[in-house]
Amino acid sequence: MDKLQITGSCEKFVKDYLAGVESGHNWYHISRVLINARKIYDREKRGDPFVIDIASLLHDIGDTKIDPAADGPGMVSDFLSESGASSGIIDQVVYIMNYISFRDSFSGCEARTAELDIVQDADRLDAIGAIGVARAFSYGGSRGNEIYIPGEARVTATTREEYRSSGVSTIGHFYEKLLSLKDMMNTETGRIMALERHQFMESFLEQFYREIGD
Repeated sequence: MDKLQITGSCEKFVKDYLAGVESGHNWYHISRVLINARKIYDREKRGDPFVIDIASLLHDIGDTKIDPAADGPGMVSDFLSESGASSGIIDQVVYIMNYISFRDSFSGCEARTAELDIVQDADRLDAIGAIGVARAFSYGGSRGNEIYIPGEARVTATTREEYRSSGVSTIGHFYEKLLSLKDMMNTETGRIMALERHQFMESFLEQFYREIGD
């Protein structure tokens, strides 16, 4: 198994798959998650760095926000098998894909792994801070969501069904999800990295409300 070759194949596969996807979930998002994951691994020294790398690269394949009908884990399993990855590596990557998203966090997972902890933290970090603010409005705009709805309840999602059917504005999404992520980090490094980003979002919201007089 040539790890370097498999990683390169993953990068090409992901770039091709995400071509034309809205900017919050395109290749640049993937590359930032990979950078975050490597930073966390370098400080934590837990898990298999190869699994962390390819799971970071492949985690959005078949995501429902991109293609609701796709079988992401199946696509990734087939791709990695054809690329020469071992069944053990494939199982670990698919496991991460099955449990990485916020919507899947309500039901928990069978067991935490170091690789899942790190890749999930890396993905969550890209959802908060200045980048998170930009991504939220980019995605909201692509779906025709309101920027803000006066009087909208500030509710944190507590179930998968609530989250998927909420229909909140982009500002509402901060309360529904984004402001919760700081306290959902798995690693000490992730928690440290999340703090500054969380504080930026709070400052952004304070400025937003000042400007609209709310």
